[in-house]
Amino acid sequence: MSELKCEFPEGCKLDLWAKVIKAKFIDKQVKVLDTVFCVPDEQVNGKVSCVEDIKVKVLKVFEDLCFNRVKIFVDYEVILFVVVEGEYQIITVTDRYEQSIELEEFDPPLTHEEFRDEIEQSEIILKNWTFDYEIKGNCEDPSNPCQLTTPVKGTCIGLRVFVDIIDKLGKMHDIIVYGELDPEVDF
Repeated sequence: MSELKCEFPEGCKLDLWAKVIKAKFIDKQVKVLDTVFCVPDEQVNGKVSCVEDIKVKVLKVFEDLCFNRVKIFVDYEVILFVVVEGEYQIITVTDRYEQSIELEEFDPPLTHEEFRDEIEQSEIILKNWTFDYEIKGNCEDPSNPCQLTTPVKGTCIGLRVFVDIIDKLGKMHDIIVYGELDPEVDF
């Protein structure tokens, strides 16, 4: 450090606080919802003729860092924009997805000691939401595609939702960089 030519030694020090990722888990196109449900005619004023668009609103994402695994929870709402007799209507489906991830499923795999000593935080990233849906028919039909015990006047819809899940495990570290700026370089 004697080679630094700073007029003030503290001016040669950059103190950073950064999260260092120790391990990552990536699971592509996880099926977070697979359901069949009936949309009663009275809820949307008629039969659903098509699904125009689907969006997801993530309500809450959290995790439970246990001794030998990470358990993630995703509370979300699927919003379907449907057409009923030429008019747009909105249908929402609220659900929770849970998944346990064993320490050996992370890259690199973690031992119990590494997990206990080196992991303080988990960051969950959800991206690339995709959907598969099907209008299965009338809920009151004898074949009853929604398998209701009491048939209801309405439209039966099958819905599957997929998402890429990334979980980054890490720890905050204090990083100190010593150096000086080159006066000849413009920033």
